[in-house]
Amino acid sequence: MNVFNWIGTRISGRPPLLRSSGYAVFGAAVLFVLHHLPVNQLFIDPFSEAVKDYDLMDIAISQFRDHHLPELYDDRIAIVNTGVTDRSDLACALELLSNQPIAAIGLDLLLDTLYRTPEDSLLRDAVALAPKLVFGYTFREGHQEEEAVADLRTHPFFCSGRDSAFVNLATNDGFSVRAFEPYKKIDGQRNPAFAVALAKRYDAAVGKALDERNQNKEWINFKRIQPGARNMVYPVNSMQVRHYRMLDIGELVEGIANPDDGSFDGKIVLLGFCGDNPGAFSMNDRYYTPLNEKYSGRSLPDMHGVVVHANIASMLLDKDFIDEVGDVAMYGMVFLLLFCNYFCFEMLKGRNVYGSFPFARILQFMEFCLVFGLCIYLLAAFDVKLGFVTLAVAIALSYEIYEFYEHRLPACLAWLKRCFSQWLRLFTQNPAAS
Repeated sequence: MNVFNWIGTRISGRPPLLRSSGYAVFGAAVLFVLHHLPVNQLFIDPFSEAVKDYDLMDIAISQFRDHHLPELYDDRIAIVNTGVTDRSDLACALELLSNQPIAAIGLDLLLDTLYRTPEDSLLRDAVALAPKLVFGYTFREGHQEEEAVADLRTHPFFCSGRDSAFVNLATNDGFSVRAFEPYKKIDGQRNPAFAVALAKRYDAAVGKALDERNQNKEWINFKRIQPGARNMVYPVNSMQVRHYRMLDIGELVEGIANPDDGSFDGKIVLLGFCGDNPGAFSMNDRYYTPLNEKYSGRSLPDMHGVVVHANIASMLLDKDFIDEVGDVAMYGMVFLLLFCNYFCFEMLKGRNVYGSFPFARILQFMEFCLVFGLCIYLLAAFDVKLGFVTLAVAIALSYEIYEFYEHRLPACLAWLKRCFSQWLRLFTQNPAAS
């Protein structure tokens, strides 16, 4: 029971510096507990629904970066739009590409059905001539977080003996892509992501860099916009910039694009769906990314999956990662923010509610704008992702936590003391006496 008296005395009698430190520690602890509560917090559902598809990196990447820089054009990667898959055309394209000194060929298509037609045999023979070909497949999560099992794969008739890698992207809703998992334990084995497998074939140092970072999830540093003549529209690519070479599979088959001219030498070639034809604007296999020019209330997804993989491969080859501020540093910033706010709120103490409350809210609004600008600047200029939501919640609740800490916490401790005393008397009462 003495512990409650000691805490209450300390809260009411400490000097301002210690009181502010206690308030900052208490506030940071409250935020930590709220963040890690294993319950569905229904009271914040309207807020959650409003921001679940929104992230500050959408603004930083789409609005505060120059997308016209010449160095953004990545000549190491070429994209071939396969359109609606024609297996005879695909076989012809693979045969043409396999005759060139290409670093890697990535097939972002799932040929999971065997029709037993001549085209199937042609495709199998073409795959046999392409030793640098990497197939894509999908996985599904198991009952536990670390468990995953392979889901959709290309039929063994085509891919037997060939490398494969998973094409899943780390999406919360299945449509918005901001991150990916470099490696995943699938069926008990550690497997690389599709872009990782291709980038390692181009540069073996990519694997070492990822191992040194040792991150379960990497934020994608999107810099290259969706190419394609039909995609030069708002909100996809109204700036009409081209960061990758894209050609239609028909240009390869018909000889319009000649691989013998050396234009594919030493490159990563990605084959995947980017529209039914060069003039089509298809919504199939298309995602929202931070490059979407309409970063809030978006109506059109801006990037096909194969181009997302191209962006990941470019990031890996450039070792241009986004570094996220860790939890220790984040809660250290929360502590400093609450520590400073304590003295500001102390200056307002003694004023009436109409004199103190508006000034407290003005202070919080100014802090919110400052943190918002800092997060944008760090991400746009230095590729550092600062957790805006945690800091924003700390700002929003700082005054309420201050009021509780100063005026309600001693009463709560007294109530806990009484409950503890009653509980102690109940369990220490002599049964014989009763």
